Formats: sequence, C-alpha cells, structure tokens
Amino acid sequence: MLAAHSSVTPMNQSDPWQTTPLFRNLTQAELAQITQDMIERHYLPGEIIFHEGDAGQLFYLVKSGQVRIFVNGLDGSETSVILMGSPGQMFGELAVIDGLPRSATAVAMHDTILYTLTREAFSAHIRTIPQFSLNFLQELSTRLRYNTRQMDSLASLGVPQRLARKLLELAQNYGQARADGVTIHITLTQTDLASLIGATRESTNKCLRDFRQQQWIRISQGVITLLDPEALRAQVAG
Repeated sequence: MLAAHSSVTPMNQSDPWQTTPLFRNLTQAELAQITQDMIERHYLPGEIIFHEGDAGQLFYLVKSGQVRIFVNGLDGSETSVILMGSPGQMFGELAVIDGLPRSATAVAMHDTILYTLTREAFSAHIRTIPQFSLNFLQELSTRLRYNTRQMDSLASLGVPQRLARKLLELAQNYGQARADGVTIHITLTQTDLASLIGATRESTNKCLRDFRQQQWIRISQGVITLLDPEALRAQVAG
C-alpha cells in the first residue's frame, strides 16, 4: 500500500448535505456551523487513509470514491470489515470518540474524496447541536446492527451462503438495475470478496464458479451482474 499524500481543500458548502443521514433535519445555520469546519481531502487508489494503531484525530465522511476498512491478522492476512462507497457514509468515528488508537486500516480503492472533521470540532458540534448528536447515534446504531449481522453470518453460514448474502448486499448498496439483472458498480477482486466474507480465496472462487454455472451471476471484466437474485436469496436461506 502507498502512504497517503492527500490534497486538502475547504469544503464546498453548496454540496447537498441535507440529504445525508448525519445532517438530516439540521437547520441551515446548524449545517453551516459544521460544514465551515470540514476539510475536503483527495486520495489516489491504494493510498492509506489511516493505519491500524494510528492516533484518531479525524472523523471522515465519504463524498465520492470507495474506501475499504480492514484489520490485519497475526499471520499477516487481511480481513475486510466494511466497504464505504455511498456519499455521506461515515467512518473513523470510534477513535475520535474514545481517544484510543485506530482499530483498523482504511485504504482508498479508487480516486476518493472525503470530508473530515477534527476531533475537537466534532466534539464541539456534538455538544452544541442536539439534532446532530441524535443523527450520529442513529448512524452508530445502524452500524452496530450491520456488524452484528456480519458476525452472525460468519458464525452460522457456510461460504456459499455468505457469498450470496454479500452479493445481494452489494447489489442493494451499489447496484444498477438492467434488463438482464442488477450490475454491481464497485470494483472488487476475488481476494477482496474472500476477505469480506471471511473465507479463503480458493473457496470463494469455487463458489463464484458454481454461481456462474448455475447462471445466477455473470462476471465480465471484473464486474458482477446478478442474473437471478431470487436464487441467491434461496441460497442464503439454505
């Protein structure tokens, strides 16, 4: 991975942040208070945003691009925790709140633009804007539910079921409906997929081949299209 050399510019307050869950129901004045403290940072593909163990000085929001959050195992392997690619998604909040080192590493997978708040600014707005605090707690609750679901998936489902569930999730978050199915507009290698479902690359590749042979999915130039989502749901149900 490359070291981060992001370019930094002030936030453009004309961006439609009112539609972002974290800023839902804020007044224009409250939104302006927060956005004036936000800095736009640009990252190139492969640039590290922060390392596991770093001090947590910044809170991040996605403007565009794609971020992978992962942890390193004792054997040097990587396990992906979550992908961030939807505008307004937040990450890096835990270290900003508790002051402890980063619990994972974040890397830009494509050209990525993020907005950041310093720990001091974030804390000040949390204390003084009640609606912002409520929105933040709701986003944390959503993340907790997602992580609980992921842990349940790893504990109770086999690799085919985990892969089917992950493909359906990616289609929901990043998919575009077409005449023959739903195309996932996110670039993932087979290694990335394996990391996301907690499986080996070999077992993930076997499941992908099986899904293709069943004509449940199509893979063309690394892009996955779900041809039969109902069959994948049935696979998850087992």
